[in-house]
Amino acid sequence: MAYLCGIACLAIVTAELFKSSPVIAAAEPAARPEWITVERPYPAFEVHLPEFAEGPQYTIQRHERGGGRKDILTFGEPGRSMRHVAIEIYRPGSEQPDFDDPVRALVARVAAFEPTGDIRASFPIETKYGQVATVDFAFGRFGGGHCVGFVRTSDAPRLQISGVSCNMGALVDRSRVACLLDRLTLLSAGSDRATASFFARAEVNRTFCGQRDPLMYATPRHQGPAEHAPPVRLRGALAAR
Repeated sequence: MAYLCGIACLAIVTAELFKSSPVIAAAEPAARPEWITVERPYPAFEVHLPEFAEGPQYTIQRHERGGGRKDILTFGEPGRSMRHVAIEIYRPGSEQPDFDDPVRALVARVAAFEPTGDIRASFPIETKYGQVATVDFAFGRFGGGHCVGFVRTSDAPRLQISGVSCNMGALVDRSRVACLLDRLTLLSAGSDRATASFFARAEVNRTFCGQRDPLMYATPRHQGPAEHAPPVRLRGALAAR
């Protein structure tokens, strides 16, 4: 019995030593993102906002399969700075056959802000690009931040200008949104002549932030020659003839 028990223990130990390891399924490679960020972006657009001491953070994203391009200009940080502005110029490729409804596109865009309350469709804003659809919403703790989202879609050429303008503790002046878009200009379109023509036509309608509006900024009164001429002082009495 001792001999048989010894053989049995030896067989168990041998089986454990030479037991094959369980087969582990090969891990699937991580899926590549649809949008790839360009490492060294060359700006194609610019916008100057005097209320920000620094220029925008410029980001370019390319669609991996469709070839679309997004140029994104960002000022400030939402919820951390008193003012935040983001503008995106999207020139789609084959990945976007048709644009979504403007308001629905805005609702999807501002979802990242985690709005407190409803997202309200508002009146369009007149800009040098034509009418721009807008929405209003609050975000942040106790709804202390207020934003206006905007979008302008063009079919010829196919592009979309969208973004947000936000304030902390104050409502966003909608005229400043129009001024923001008025300052958006094209630096280089490359071989994209349709986009270059689109921005050239918009420049004709540029108001320079309302300074060409006769109702808001009246033409200054020019002084006549007699008004701005210095007074003439006589040095002495005229001699009698």
